[in-house]
Amino acid sequence: MKHIYLFTFTCVLFSIFGYSQPLLKGNQMVGYIISADGTKSEVGLEIEDETLPWTFQHDVRYFDKSLLTGKRIKRELKTVAIPGEIVEYGFDDRRFKAVTYNLSSKEGDILQSTLESIKGEAIKGFFAEVIHEGPITLMKFYLPPNIEDDEDPDALKSYVSTVSKSYDILIQRGNLTAKPIQNINVNSYFEDCPFVLQKFKEKKYPFNPSSGLKKLLSKSELSGIKLENAAKKVLQDFDTKCNS
Repeated sequence: MKHIYLFTFTCVLFSIFGYSQPLLKGNQMVGYIISADGTKSEVGLEIEDETLPWTFQHDVRYFDKSLLTGKRIKRELKTVAIPGEIVEYGFDDRRFKAVTYNLSSKEGDILQSTLESIKGEAIKGFFAEVIHEGPITLMKFYLPPNIEDDEDPDALKSYVSTVSKSYDILIQRGNLTAKPIQNINVNSYFEDCPFVLQKFKEKKYPFNPSSGLKKLLSKSELSGIKLENAAKKVLQDFDTKCNS
């Protein structure tokens, strides 16, 4: 009899807690959003395809987490997380912040890229993943593809392989606009940290950021994990030597 009661009790607990847990598809997660007014809300999140790294940066949608039942969620019940209107979203231990990024700096000739930058036509909103936080924040950014849905699947597969290894690292100090770490002016960015400036001057870091005309004429040799590790080393020095 005791075993019967125990079995019944276990079944009741399973029915209560089992059905209360959200049922997630591979591209769905339970997380949060922070609106531009600072309001934080727990929501269900959905991206286009979890195997494509840049899909966490745009076309992110959110909805009432009670809809996470494993069934199809109607499109009208989901809201697009527009960078700027939504300043941050996250799930598990991952956080994504809204940034603007000049895609033209990665494509086309120098003159055309410069003109588009001046006009502001190439600035678009995205989310970038936070990989270091403090007075200075580092974020990971994948360049979105210019590949149509009806392209050869091998072209997309090749692009995924390439972009997964050659992502950018954005850096943001305080409320300044985030930008690629290769293109910052280190003298102004780290003016309060002589230790870091001296190491840049002595070329003790494996990359040398440039801005202005030098930015247009130079190309960083580092990207992906190599650039990420180099950037983290700079921030480690900053946090250790200059961040009080």
